Amino acid sequence: MNVISTCLTGTATILTCRQIAQSFSENIYELSSIRRNWSPDYAGNLKERIDTIMNHYFTHDSLVEHLEKHSQFYDLMIAALKDITVFRAELKVDFSHDKEFLKETFDDLGYADYFSDAKNGDHFSLYKMMATFKRNMTPELLQVVQARGIDKNLLSRLMAYKEKLAELKNCFDISHGSDQLSLDLKREINAIYSEVKDICRIANAYYEFDPLQRDKFNFYKVMINLKKSSLELVHD
Repeated sequence: MNVISTCLTGTATILTCRQIAQSFSENIYELSSIRRNWSPDYAGNLKERIDTIMNHYFTHDSLVEHLEKHSQFYDLMIAALKDITVFRAELKVDFSHDKEFLKETFDDLGYADYFSDAKNGDHFSLYKMMATFKRNMTPELLQVVQARGIDKNLLSRLMAYKEKLAELKNCFDISHGSDQLSLDLKREINAIYSEVKDICRIANAYYEFDPLQRDKFNFYKVMINLKKSSLELVHD
């Protein structure tokens, strides 16, 4: 067994995909009405593909160990998401009269490319956004936004997240990890991740007015709740 042992976030990602695939399967008869290829067979096949990977490349002990270690990073990721969201809101208030400046600044700081995926649980997008934010927050721009009332402590935290998240950089996407996995396996894992994210995007829209159901397809929220999971879906 080639056990995946180094990529903590990769472990949480595949577990999150498994949990969402389970919710998808449980609601497939309702969801099949909105997507032509969504059927019980499709939902079952998705679960089987995930289970095959988990049964061959993870042990129960390794999953438990990874989740315990991974829990230390949740607070950091939540803090980063909170700060980039607050900064965005403050900027919109302070420069509501200058739409061109807002668009240019959001583009430069990574909001246009990464914010949507980052707040939906894509950890690699969160890292790339914080790296882009630090790289493109010039002294001149910093002076402009700070003069409007944004607290300097918030800005200091935002500038520091790249380094704080760097330890997880190689784990945000399994294809960037150091595990000696075959190219075909890496492609399969990333295909599942991409597929589950697409399911989440559509299911989130469908369950817009049903918060309990919607949260089952919020990748970030499902991932956070993994630390409270008993792993009952693993190796059942």
